Amino acid sequence: LMYMIIIAVILVIFLTIRLQNSKIGRAWIAIREDETVAQAMGINTLKAKLLAFGIGAAFAGMGGALFASRSQFTGPDDFTLMISVNVLAVVIVGGMGSIPGVIAGAFVLKGLPEILRDLESYRILAFGALLVIMMIYRPQGLIPSTRRRLALRDDMKPDSAADVSMPPADGGKK
Repeated sequence: LMYMIIIAVILVIFLTIRLQNSKIGRAWIAIREDETVAQAMGINTLKAKLLAFGIGAAFAGMGGALFASRSQFTGPDDFTLMISVNVLAVVIVGGMGSIPGVIAGAFVLKGLPEILRDLESYRILAFGALLVIMMIYRPQGLIPSTRRRLALRDDMKPDSAADVSMPPADGGKK
């Protein structure tokens, strides 16, 4: 079963990279940035959103089938709040939009509970503190996506128009 999981993960990574660099991937990026402009550029936003939903559901279904075959039983006790917090923390710590970042975040956050085993009752507090620290010191994540890294770099540059000093309104006369 471990080999099937590894093959499924490699397949999902391959398909995700292919989708990101395709026409539909660029359409998804345009929709994420500004839906109205994307629609004005001729992108069928309804079709693109439904395709994203369908592909995401297919990936989730494949993951759910592998999980159910591994555990042989699934119930409401398998899906707690801590599972959702872990998934969110993996994505934020690793880097949103970055496949290597999410993998690195998973390694970090699967090892962190072993380190924090003595602090069992404070585990959620530790995850919250880690997220706050990551947002302050490394908002792009451990391994950010190239697009996100460039966007954050542009946001941190001072605006060149704001640096130009304007002459006084009265022409410098007093």
